Amino acid sequence: MNSFENNKVLRTSMGSINLTIEDVLKIISQINSTEDVQVLLDTIIETARRVIGTEGSSLLLYDKEEKCLVFRNSKGEKSEFLYSLKVPKGLGIAGLVLQNLEPIIVNDALSDSRIYRKIDESTGFTTRNIMAVPMVAQGEVQGVLEVVNSIERDEFDANDLYVLKSFCDMAAIALKNRLVIDDLQIRLEYISGLLEISNRLSTITWLREFIRFAIHSIVNLVGVERASFVCKSKSEKWRLLSSVGFSLPYQKRKIEVSGILKHIIQTGKPILIENIEHSEFRPILIRNYHTKSFLCAPIIMNSEVVAILSLTDRKDKKHFNKVDLGLVTLIVNQIQEAYKSFLAREEKEKYEGMKRDLQIASSIQKFSLPQIPKFLNGLEIETLYVPSHEVGGDFYDMVYHSPDEISVLIADVTGKGISAALFMEFSKTTIASEIYRSISPKYGLNKSNEIIANKYNCNMFVELMLLRINALEKKITYSSAGHNRQFFYRQETGKVELLKGKGLPLGVTLKNAYISEETIYYSPGDMIVLYTDGVTETKNSQNEFFGEDRLKDLIETNGNKPIEEIKRLIKSKTDSYRGKKTLEDDFTLVLVRLL
Repeated sequence: MNSFENNKVLRTSMGSINLTIEDVLKIISQINSTEDVQVLLDTIIETARRVIGTEGSSLLLYDKEEKCLVFRNSKGEKSEFLYSLKVPKGLGIAGLVLQNLEPIIVNDALSDSRIYRKIDESTGFTTRNIMAVPMVAQGEVQGVLEVVNSIERDEFDANDLYVLKSFCDMAAIALKNRLVIDDLQIRLEYISGLLEISNRLSTITWLREFIRFAIHSIVNLVGVERASFVCKSKSEKWRLLSSVGFSLPYQKRKIEVSGILKHIIQTGKPILIENIEHSEFRPILIRNYHTKSFLCAPIIMNSEVVAILSLTDRKDKKHFNKVDLGLVTLIVNQIQEAYKSFLAREEKEKYEGMKRDLQIASSIQKFSLPQIPKFLNGLEIETLYVPSHEVGGDFYDMVYHSPDEISVLIADVTGKGISAALFMEFSKTTIASEIYRSISPKYGLNKSNEIIANKYNCNMFVELMLLRINALEKKITYSSAGHNRQFFYRQETGKVELLKGKGLPLGVTLKNAYISEETIYYSPGDMIVLYTDGVTETKNSQNEFFGEDRLKDLIETNGNKPIEEIKRLIKSKTDSYRGKKTLEDDFTLVLVRLL
């Protein structure tokens, strides 16, 4: 038991904060039970402000792409102005905390040269003192939490810092998990809508109906009040072809190419404006739109922008973010391909259509595969994915539950081409979301099966093996949804044990469909080998399978070697066995060394 538990009070003797164990447990329960990310952000900064006792507080999230901090939530005067304001690494107190990953206390902000004066000047707020702490979960920076202007005392001290750091450690994990879950849920909604759009667009034969359906589908899917679709005519003039939320008479539908439209036509890239207060296009947006957020994506043919879709005024009044941009871009790309197919339908040969579908499916599949670290909390992990000439539906994933518990899975979707790739993305997002919510593999997979079977009845299925690794108990709990047997290598005996479970593939609608659960215990040095049937069903020139026995012998012979070398051996041995024969199925591996 640590000193925090022994004392029962986090602070009593050096200030005004008295935080009991019961208070801490309430805080943990509150932040972990919050299901809306905006509410969670509000809860984090309001709790920090209340517990420390300050006039204001702010949470700056870390943007991995731009390697900077972005204001996502704040409490205090002019807080709306701060939304989406970017703070580079090393600039101001928050930027220095991000750079060094060390907390900072400033008790004389008026004379400290490190203070970022632009914020106070823009908001009219006066910073007297400030304390900032990095938020880190699973070794990944989530952001920086600041509290500003202590109440009823002149300075922040070491105890204030201890309280804020302790709170940040709890909040960072809750924030990371909530952001992952929200991202999965948003993607699931978009992918479900994309499936419907894709199927419908392929049946439309009239251009105006095509455009009208496309724009209304996106409006409903994203949930916006205003949208426009401008298109370049044969005379090189730009006109408003379709709109939602407003209308213009025909004679006024000619569009002047300037501002945002000009920028997109020149760059061919989509634009996301989270807050017009910080945008170079501010005058145009203020004049024409009601909210402070805007999203715009081009449709490109033959390397030229031919149309532009614009969205604004979200119905939920929230700002667009990069998740929205990425998913809308994916939808627009699908519409773009359908648009190309529509315009050239009578001239395109069947082969070209299949090739285009495979390219889309391949991009969806690559987008789906996660970047799994090679080392994570005492585990060594190696992955390998080699697509066959026909795009299938293999995928793998990892779900982080806590520093002591993760889940890994490998799966194979029936079918080929774009339908299998879209179904794979739908299934993967559904499964990951339910695994986050569920206490064990069988509950997560049974719930996933209900969703997949009810929402996507297309005679495609997911064969899957899911393992939940508990490092504290040295325990692995696993379930199989119709997947082939997997391997567990025990270092002590040098032998492979087969992992198998009872369960039908996900998507089966039988009333009695049920997935069981098994448990094994491991020792340091043991290894999990997950693979799809593309590995064991590799064929030689006589159409003979490589087989489970050869793979088992290879692992038992080389099980003590580094897992990266084992991965290379499996690949080289199957390649040699196949010879010049074409790979007929996706080749997917996930190896986990348990330490």
